[in-house]
Amino acid sequence: MRTVKAASYGYLAPEFIYRNELTTKSDVYSFGVLLLEIISGRRPAQSVESVGWQTIFEWATPLVQSHRYLDLLDPHIQELPDVGVVQKVVDLVYSCTQHVPSVRPRMSHVVHQLQQLEMKSAASEQQLRSGTSTSATSPMLPLEVRTPR
Repeated sequence: MRTVKAASYGYLAPEFIYRNELTTKSDVYSFGVLLLEIISGRRPAQSVESVGWQTIFEWATPLVQSHRYLDLLDPHIQELPDVGVVQKVVDLVYSCTQHVPSVRPRMSHVVHQLQQLEMKSAASEQQLRSGTSTSATSPMLPLEVRTPR
């Protein structure tokens, strides 16, 4: 039996590109790329007039380094989420896309982190609706992750 590996360039983990090696940590890397694609509305690699091709990380890293997290968001997002939520999602993206596979989290940890963010967001929204919150908070990123039960 022959296994066929199929992937798009922007989602490929470094260990696959350089050593043709696939593991569950390769999937975590690809998910990190996908997560950044979802929040930014950008493709993993795009043609940029001034530089030719630019990866999503070449575009995002300067924004992250200067703590401009809200500038990472897809311009079509109408309600801006709290910058702390965006920062936590971006931190998760960068942990998923570490160059060394053993440093990347397990996918179960990634799912747990996203569920925690979702629960905090739901609690904040409930407080806003019930009027028990003393400070205004912004909504969570419009991100929904379904896990198998």
